[in-house]
Amino acid sequence: SQKDAVWMLKTNGGGICDHEVGAGKTLVMCCGAMEMKRLGLANKPMIIALKANVHEIAQTFCTAYPDAKVLYPGKEDFTPANRTRIFNEMKNNNWDAIILTHEQFGMIPQSPEIQRDILQKELNSVEENLEVLRNQGREVSNYMLKGCQKRQTNLEARLKGITHQIATRKDDAVDFRRMGIDHLFVDESHKFKNLTFTTRHDRVAGLGNSDGSQRALNMLFAVRTIQDRTGKDLGATFLSGTTISNSLTELYLLFKYLRPKELERQGINTFDAWAAIFAKKTKDYEFSLTNQIVQKERFRYFIKVPELASFYSEITDFRTAKDIGIDRPEKNEILHTIPPTPDQQEFIQKLMAFAKTGDATILGREPLSQSEEKAKMLIATDYARKMSLDMRLIDPQKYDDHIDNKASHAAAVIAGYYKTYSAQKGTQFVFSDLGTYKPDVWNPYSEVKNKLVMQYGIPASEIRFIQEAGSEKSRKVMIKDMNEGKIRVLFGSTEMLGTGVNAQKRCVAVHHLDAPWRPSDLEQRDGRAIRKGNEVAKHFAGNKVDVVIYAVEKSLDAYKFGLLHNKQLFISQLKNNNMGCRTID
Repeated sequence: SQKDAVWMLKTNGGGICDHEVGAGKTLVMCCGAMEMKRLGLANKPMIIALKANVHEIAQTFCTAYPDAKVLYPGKEDFTPANRTRIFNEMKNNNWDAIILTHEQFGMIPQSPEIQRDILQKELNSVEENLEVLRNQGREVSNYMLKGCQKRQTNLEARLKGITHQIATRKDDAVDFRRMGIDHLFVDESHKFKNLTFTTRHDRVAGLGNSDGSQRALNMLFAVRTIQDRTGKDLGATFLSGTTISNSLTELYLLFKYLRPKELERQGINTFDAWAAIFAKKTKDYEFSLTNQIVQKERFRYFIKVPELASFYSEITDFRTAKDIGIDRPEKNEILHTIPPTPDQQEFIQKLMAFAKTGDATILGREPLSQSEEKAKMLIATDYARKMSLDMRLIDPQKYDDHIDNKASHAAAVIAGYYKTYSAQKGTQFVFSDLGTYKPDVWNPYSEVKNKLVMQYGIPASEIRFIQEAGSEKSRKVMIKDMNEGKIRVLFGSTEMLGTGVNAQKRCVAVHHLDAPWRPSDLEQRDGRAIRKGNEVAKHFAGNKVDVVIYAVEKSLDAYKFGLLHNKQLFISQLKNNNMGCRTID
C-alpha cells in the first residue's frame, strides 16, 4: 500500500494520502520526497508534521536514506535571533528534504505578492455576493448582510497592509517563494482544514466558520506559491486518516487547496457554486441541545455522488486498516447508559426554561448582557455539556457526589478491567475534553482517580494525567511507563492524548467520559489502542479492545453521539462509494 501511495503521488505530482491511523504514512512521506527528488519531479521537498511526530519522521528518513542531505532544525533555530539564519540555510542549500513542525512552518513569511493575489480574489468574491444580496432586497437577513460587509472591511484592511509591505520590502528578505520549495508534504493535514470561504448561505448547521483560520490561510499561500511555480494543480501531498473530519465544506476546501485549476475549468469559483452542483439544503427535525425537537437547516442530501467521489479518488490513495491487512485489534463499542441524578433531572428542566426565555437567573447566574443574549444557545450548550459530565463542573460547592455520577460509573468499570487484566498489567485510556486536570481545582479526572484509589485500592502511582507531563521528556517517560505497565490508567484530552501517543502495547479499554463534536476526534482517541503493536489485546483479549462510551439519559450525550454517527455515515459512504448510487442522504 505504501508503494501504491508513492506511485500515485509521483504520477499525479501530489494528492491525498488518506490512510487510517497506523498505516505507515511516515514512510510514504520519506520515500515520496526522495523518489520525487531522484526523478527530478521536485528539487527541494519539505515535510511538515506535528511536534510529537516530527522526530520519528526525521529518524525514519535518515534510516531509509543515510546519505540524504536533510535539514531538521531544532527549537532554538526558530528563536527570533536565529530565524533569518535558518531561512537563509533553507534557501541557499540543495536539500533532499527539509523537515519542520507545523508551528515552525507557520513562522516562515509567505510571499506578499501571492497573499495579495489570493486576498484580492476573496474580496472580489465577497463583493459579488454583496451585490447579489443587495439586489435580493428584503429577502436577505440583516445577519447575512452584516457578515459580508464585515468580511469586506477586513479583507480591504489586510490588502492595504500587504500593498504597503510590498512597497517597503527589502530586497534580501527571505520568504517561502524565495526558498525554492517545490513540493510540500503535510502530515495530519486536517489541522489546516479551517480554510476561508465565501458563502451566501445563512446559519446552516454544520457549515463551519467561513472566516477560517490564519494557519489554514498560510497553508493556502504556500500551496499556491508552488502551483504558481509549476503552473499545475496539486504541488502538495496531504496525509491524514481523517481528511474529512466534520462537515461538507471540508471536501470543497480540499479541492480549493489542491485542485484550483480543475475547479475553475468546471466553472466552480466559490463554495456556493460547488454546493449548487453537489448538495441540497434540507430542513429536518432533530433533537436540540435541551432534548427538544427543533427544525434545522443543513446540507444533508448529496447529489451526483459518483462524480463527487471520483473527483476525490482521482487524487487520493484511500486505505483502511482492513484493506491493508494491518494486524491490529477490533473495536468492541459498548454504550454505558446512566440514569440522570435528581440534580441533573432538575437542571434539565431549568435549562429548557432558559432556552425558551433567555432568563439566566433560572440557572442561578446574572441576567444576560446584550452580547450574551446573542450567544444564548452557546451558553445553553456549555451548561448542557457540563451537566452531563458532572454537576460539580457547574458549581462544586452547591452539588455533591452521587452514586449515579458519571465518575462513579466510570470508576467501577475501569476498576473491573484493572482487576481482569492484572496479570498482564493491562492498561486503559480515559478521555475527556471537558473538566481536564488542573491541580488544586475540582475536576472529573481527579474525582475518578480518587474513587479508584479509595474505593478500589488501586495505587495512585499507577493512575496518571497527561497534563502532568510538563515537558516532551516527561511525556516520553509517561508513554514508556504506560507501555511497560507501570502506569495502568492514563487520562487526557483529545488534543494532548489523541495524537502522537504510541502507548498501545498493553491497552485493553478506552473510555469516553464526554463526546467530542467531530467523528475524527473519536477516531483519534480510539486509535491510541486500536493500532498495531497492541500485544495484550492480541494474546489475552481475543484481539479486541473495548471502547466504553458513557452517556447520561436525556442529556446532551445522546444528541452528540447521534450527530457523530450521522457525520461518520456520510464520510464513510462518500469515501467507500462504489458508484452504485447517485445520491446520499
